[in-house]
Amino acid sequence: MKIRSITIIFFLAFSFVLRFSQTVQKNDEVLATVGSYEITLRKFLDRYEDYLIFTGVQDNMQLRFAILNNMINEILLHNYDDNTKVLNNPEYKKEIEWAKKETILAFLKDREIYAKITVTDAEMREAFKRSNIKLAVRHLYARTEKEAERLYDLLKAGAHFKDLAKQVFTDTALRNNGGYLGYITWGDTDPNFEDAAYSLKVGEISRPVKTAQGYSIIRVDKRIVNPLMTENEYLNMKHKLERGIKISKKKPYEDAYLAKIFGENKIKFYDKSIENIFNDIHSAGKGDIELNRSGKNLSDKCVEYQGKTYSQSEIERILDESPAYNIEKLTDTKKVKTAILGLLMQEKLLAIAHEKGYDTTFDVNSTFSQLSNNIYLNYKRKEVLDKVDVSDSELYKYYNDNIGYYTTEKEIDVQEIVLRDSKTIDLVKSKLSAGKDFGTLAEKYSLRKWSAENKGELGLSPYSKFGELKDTLWNSEIGKVIGPIKFDKYFGFFRVLSKQDGKTVDFNLVKKQILKNVRNEKGFPYMKKHLEYLSKKVNIKVNDDLLKNYNLNLAG
Repeated sequence: MKIRSITIIFFLAFSFVLRFSQTVQKNDEVLATVGSYEITLRKFLDRYEDYLIFTGVQDNMQLRFAILNNMINEILLHNYDDNTKVLNNPEYKKEIEWAKKETILAFLKDREIYAKITVTDAEMREAFKRSNIKLAVRHLYARTEKEAERLYDLLKAGAHFKDLAKQVFTDTALRNNGGYLGYITWGDTDPNFEDAAYSLKVGEISRPVKTAQGYSIIRVDKRIVNPLMTENEYLNMKHKLERGIKISKKKPYEDAYLAKIFGENKIKFYDKSIENIFNDIHSAGKGDIELNRSGKNLSDKCVEYQGKTYSQSEIERILDESPAYNIEKLTDTKKVKTAILGLLMQEKLLAIAHEKGYDTTFDVNSTFSQLSNNIYLNYKRKEVLDKVDVSDSELYKYYNDNIGYYTTEKEIDVQEIVLRDSKTIDLVKSKLSAGKDFGTLAEKYSLRKWSAENKGELGLSPYSKFGELKDTLWNSEIGKVIGPIKFDKYFGFFRVLSKQDGKTVDFNLVKKQILKNVRNEKGFPYMKKHLEYLSKKVNIKVNDDLLKNYNLNLAG
C-alpha cells in the first residue's frame, strides 16, 4: 500500500546518543519497503526507542508513523536523489571523518573506562529515591555553543521559548509547542541535560548545557513527586539506575585514565608559530582555516609533546582536518593551544583504539552509521533550503517583525551597599538620610567586597543581571537612593548612576542568520515537494497493521 503521507515530520532535531551495549534481537518482519530497500521492525524499533528515551515523549500512533516516514524519507534521499553536491563538499567530508574518530573514542572510553566503573546497591537505592521526581521540561536546541549563548541572551532579554522554538527546531511538534518535551524522569535523557534539569526550580532557565547532541537551554515547567514506590519497582529499575550512576561517575574515571596514559608529560608551545596559526585562521574567516602553504613564515618548531617536535605545517594539517564548527571556537591563542593539545591527545587515544581493534567493531560501525546519517541529512536539508527564494523585502520584514531579537539588552550602572544585620541597616539608612557620601558608606559597610572596593559601583551591566530587582532599578530616578530592598538573605541600598537603552544590531550584520531563519520557515513546502517528486520514482509499501499493533515495552 502506498504510504499516505511522507512528510508528517522531517529532520527531527535529534541525534543518536553514543552508547554501546548488547543488541537486543527484535522481530525482523518487514515493516516497509521503499523500492528495493526494506525497513524491518527491528530497525524501526531501534530508531523509535532511541527517540522516546531522548525526548521523554510517550509512545503514540501519530509519532510511530512520523518516525517511520522519516526513515522512508531518508532512503529516498540517500538512494533516489542526486547527492553529488553533498558528497563532494569538503566540509561534509571533514565532519564525517570527525564523527568516525569521535565514535571510536567513545567506544574506547566505554571499554577502558566506563566498563570498569562499579556501582553499589546503596548508590542505586539512593538514586531510586530520587527517581520519584518527574519533571515537565522544554528546551531550545543549538548545534554550537555560540548559537546557544545567543539564544540564552535573547531569553534573558525577554524573548519567549515559543518564539525561539520556531527558529531552532525543524521538528513540527517542537516548533509548535515551544520546545516542550513532556515529562522526564531520572535516567531518561542525556546525563548533562538531566543534571541541569533537576537542578532547576520551576520556571527557571538554565545556561547552555553541553550534551551529546549539541547544546540545550532548559526550562522546568512542573515538578511532580511520587513518594510511594515499591521494592518490585526498584528491582525493575536496577539496570537503568546502574547505567545512570555509571554515567554520572565517568568524569573522575576519565581523568584517572588520561592521567595514566599521558602521565606528567608537559607540552611546550612556540608562541610565534601559534600566533601564525591564529592569524591564518582569522584571515580565512567563516571558521575555515587557510594554511600557509607558500612556505613563508613557517616554523620548524611549533609544539613539543611527549618527546616529539611538531612543525607549524604539521600542526596546521592536524587543525585543518577539524570541522569548521570547531575552528570557529578558536577566538584567541589560548584556545588554539587548548585545541592543539586536545587533538594530539586524540591522536594518541586513536592509536590505542586501533591497536586494540576497536575501530572495526560492530558497535562502532553501527553507531557511526547513525551519526553519519544525521550529518548527511543536515547537509541535504541545507541543499534543498538553499533553493528557497527569499527577497530582500522578506528579510527586512522578518527583521522588523522580530526586532527584539536583534536589539542588544539595555544596561544599568548601579551603586550598591549590601547589608545583613538590622542594626547596620538602620545605621546606614540614617547616614544616607543625613547626606553622607554613598560610595564612602559602601567602602565601609558593604558585605560584597569586590564592589565595596570600587565605592559600591558595579559598572554598566546588562539589565537582566539584576534578576527580580531589574524593573525596580530601571524605573528608578538616576541618582536617587532606594532601599533597603530585600534580596536573597540580604538587604541592599541602591543608586542608579546611568542607564543605556538597547541598541538595534545593524541589519547587514544579521542578514545571514535572518536568511537562514526565513528559509527554515518557508522551507517545508519545498522539502515536501522534493520528497513527493522522489517518491514517484519508486513503489512504497507500509505494513500498517504491524506498526499499529506492535506492543512496545520500554521497562527497565
